[in-house]
Amino acid sequence: MAKKQVAGERKTEGKSAGSKKTSVAKQEITKPRAFPIIGMGGSAGSFKAFEKFFTHMPADCGMAFIIVIHLDPQHKARVADLIQNYTRMPVIEAENGILVEQGHVYIIPPHKDISIHYGKLVTVDFGESKNRHMTIDYFLQSLADDQWNNAVAIIFSGMGTDGETGLRMVKEKLGMAMVQDPDSAEYSSMPRSAINTGLADYVLPPEEMPLKLIQYLNHPVLNENARDLAISETKTNQVIQNILLQLRSSVGHDFSLYKKSTIRRRIDRRIAFNQLPDYVQYANFLKDNSQEIEILFNELLIGVTKFFRDKEAFEILQKKLLDLLSQKPADEPVRIWVAGCSTGEEAYSIAILVMECQEQINRKHQAKVQIFATDLDIKAIEHARQGIYYGNITADVSPERIERFFIRNNDGFSAKKELREMIVFAQHNLIKDAPFTRLDLLCCRNVMIYLTNDLQKKILPLFHYSLMPKGLMFMGPAETIGSFGSLFKTIDGKWKLFEKQEAVAGTGKMIDFPFNVSNPAGRLFKNETMQKSLKKNDLSDIFGKILIENYTPAALLINEKGDILYINGKPGKFLELSSGEGVMNIHRMAREELKYALGNAIRQVFIHKGQITLPEIKLTDGLQGRLVNVEVSYLEGTALNGLVIIVFNDLGLSKKPAPRLSKKNLSITDGQAEELQKELIYTKQQLQTTIEQMETSMEELKSTNEELQSTNEELQSTNEESLTTKEEMQSLNEELMTINMQYQVKAEELTQLNNDMKNLLDSTETGTIFLDNQLNILRFTPQIKKLFNVIPGDVGRSINHVVSNFNYPAVEQDIMEVIEKLTGKEIEVKTNKGEWYNLRIMPYRTLDNFISGAVLTFDRITFLKAMQTRLNILQKYTSTAIQQINEPAILLDNESLIVSVNSAFLTYFKLKENDIQKLSFNELLRHRWQTDKLDMFLKNSLHKNSSVSIVHDFPSIGLKKLVFSSDTFKDVETAEAYLMLLTLKEGKI
Repeated sequence: MAKKQVAGERKTEGKSAGSKKTSVAKQEITKPRAFPIIGMGGSAGSFKAFEKFFTHMPADCGMAFIIVIHLDPQHKARVADLIQNYTRMPVIEAENGILVEQGHVYIIPPHKDISIHYGKLVTVDFGESKNRHMTIDYFLQSLADDQWNNAVAIIFSGMGTDGETGLRMVKEKLGMAMVQDPDSAEYSSMPRSAINTGLADYVLPPEEMPLKLIQYLNHPVLNENARDLAISETKTNQVIQNILLQLRSSVGHDFSLYKKSTIRRRIDRRIAFNQLPDYVQYANFLKDNSQEIEILFNELLIGVTKFFRDKEAFEILQKKLLDLLSQKPADEPVRIWVAGCSTGEEAYSIAILVMECQEQINRKHQAKVQIFATDLDIKAIEHARQGIYYGNITADVSPERIERFFIRNNDGFSAKKELREMIVFAQHNLIKDAPFTRLDLLCCRNVMIYLTNDLQKKILPLFHYSLMPKGLMFMGPAETIGSFGSLFKTIDGKWKLFEKQEAVAGTGKMIDFPFNVSNPAGRLFKNETMQKSLKKNDLSDIFGKILIENYTPAALLINEKGDILYINGKPGKFLELSSGEGVMNIHRMAREELKYALGNAIRQVFIHKGQITLPEIKLTDGLQGRLVNVEVSYLEGTALNGLVIIVFNDLGLSKKPAPRLSKKNLSITDGQAEELQKELIYTKQQLQTTIEQMETSMEELKSTNEELQSTNEELQSTNEESLTTKEEMQSLNEELMTINMQYQVKAEELTQLNNDMKNLLDSTETGTIFLDNQLNILRFTPQIKKLFNVIPGDVGRSINHVVSNFNYPAVEQDIMEVIEKLTGKEIEVKTNKGEWYNLRIMPYRTLDNFISGAVLTFDRITFLKAMQTRLNILQKYTSTAIQQINEPAILLDNESLIVSVNSAFLTYFKLKENDIQKLSFNELLRHRWQTDKLDMFLKNSLHKNSSVSIVHDFPSIGLKKLVFSSDTFKDVETAEAYLMLLTLKEGKI
């Protein structure tokens, strides 16, 4: 989006300083409206396309155009002047720092690269730019980063693949892409490479582009201020949910956990593309159009990447990888997961870094490297497996790396075998499928930005679980770990490189799949219900609290040890604090009158799991007595199962006055009192002993309980380890499935290659037989049956055991010589039926440059041998005939090569036969006789008999006038001239 202008930014020719001040003052009050900026890329051969485009583009279109073309360094004409002839909009050659204005056209200056930053154009010399070879890509990437959904990329005629990566970047940032129809382009290479990305919205001739561009960009759904508000936001969300349901039922992938804003913007683009009025119409359109569902699915999966994206980030990563690989034992594999790999550029970039680090470490035994690269898009995975990329990767990959890791393939590059074999590519759903575990590096760049915050909170602990201790996590520059700072240590905050650190227990526990994150609407509804429920429950809670505190008896909740767990009411009348260490235990705090009776009742209740009532226990309350009923109950069938509740029912002060003893019965009373006192002491002692024994038993039970608890914890730990092992097995199973899928794809490719090879060999007339190092037959084509008596059952037998139909006893010796010396041989052999074949014996080389046998090919040359025999006979005949001519004569073939000369010719010109053997007549004329006077004569002589007279100073014989005459011979079958007889006579000068 264009930024707000400040004073001095805009430069306009033909306006006074006063008008500039007025304009700036107005801009400070009114914020400028964002407008589309169109990046147009092409080569010098695209001027006709620009002419047609701007001829049909109105000047008041409300857009700005920036033309980036490849110009020859010697190009002198001003491109701006040429384009100005086609449009009424101002056409300006871009200057460094100029602000892009609506309704203007800007042209890249010669010998410059151009980019855009905050709505201003930035120009740099070729020498300052690392991307100078891909000028269009360089600009379109900056346009995408700066303008986002206001960016449009148009690729016109041109050679090469420049613009392909830039178009991807524009589409990733919600922009639009147009490409010139290759049939209308003078050079179709650039348009075709852009179309092959599968991301071009429109493929049109230049004259049809302006109308589509205006219709698309002016659609109300793309204009937030003019968006149709007739449908409520709730209704819109419902329709989008309906669209996602259709998508899930059709392609099997659920996008409900992706960010709604991203999904909505992608759908907006499809609505504008199809020129539909609203979301409802688009949902109905999807029901009847399966192709549109596929296109929308691909739009939502747009994953744009390139080699070494953010080079500074990869430089930092390489240093950490070097440390990691240096410390890794050779017997432990290095495991790397690239999640959301798209078309594979990022995976190959990391593989290159790993191989370079291994070369720097230079250990005798390198650790095995396993790179798992996954993505949801199966088409992107298939592209990544092939490892074939356009030539524009030279803008991101250094020449040294191109030479080391890639092979030039037509107009692009393919990754070398060692690089491809390091990576396993597979389809994987980050939301549903189990993750890869025991990872040293997890690379997940520019994936999390498309997911909801709730889903990110689920995935980040999962990533933590997947990593090894000190494992690395590499994210995109716009991504963050949020509230999970305790799980990861930040290595580089700018480029989002993190290291796993140990966290609190339970954080690393694996999360079940699939993730179940409720939608916002569902959570909102649930929260509102909860709030209503809480409002209803508040009154009952307050009322219950008043009843408990004021109208219910005092009560205690205790466990088997007598520890007080909960107190209700005010039990202070029945409990007292004892001296010593403060302990909340009923046996220590109960009053003296209650202690023994209550302790016995508690023990009985725990034994029999029942209820005991202690009626009218008398407590001393000053000079008066207080009666209390105590109920001790065992709790069962509730959440408090196994606990005991003690309820104190206070009966108030005793109404009976204390009895007054008279002196008359005092002596009796004293004896009885003494006896009762002794009995009481004995009972107390016995009770005390029982209590001590009980406490001892309780201690033993406590010790036993602690041991059991320790055993239980160990069992729990074992159970957790088993669960972890199960989860790792699940992850390993997922990996095995992934590798199996990779092998299945390779097996299918191998089957296809075998089919192609079989059809190729069967369709040729060349007989071929493959042998191993022991000369055993591996494979042969049907044509070989004419030369050897072989059947399919002979595969695996030695070729010496097979009867041949030609006479060549030294074939075995020659095959072994070829295998040993690695030099091929060619021999002509004749079959028993009189047919001739050219036998070629070559060593069989594998892709790894190992010799694994020999290949014998037989080409039928019977016709050539017959022709050669006829030619030899003819040459002998003509050579004999020419010797019978008294005058100097020379015999030539149809290519003017000397076939034969007579003695008179050699004598006349004082030549020897060896001097002209294997020479052409032209060489004789130019090098020895140094004349070109017979050139036209020789050219005409092939078609008719003719003669010519020349005067020339010949070496050895001096100045002579000679008359040359020619006779042409024609082949009876082909009617083509192939021999010419030249005779000469000496004339007078």
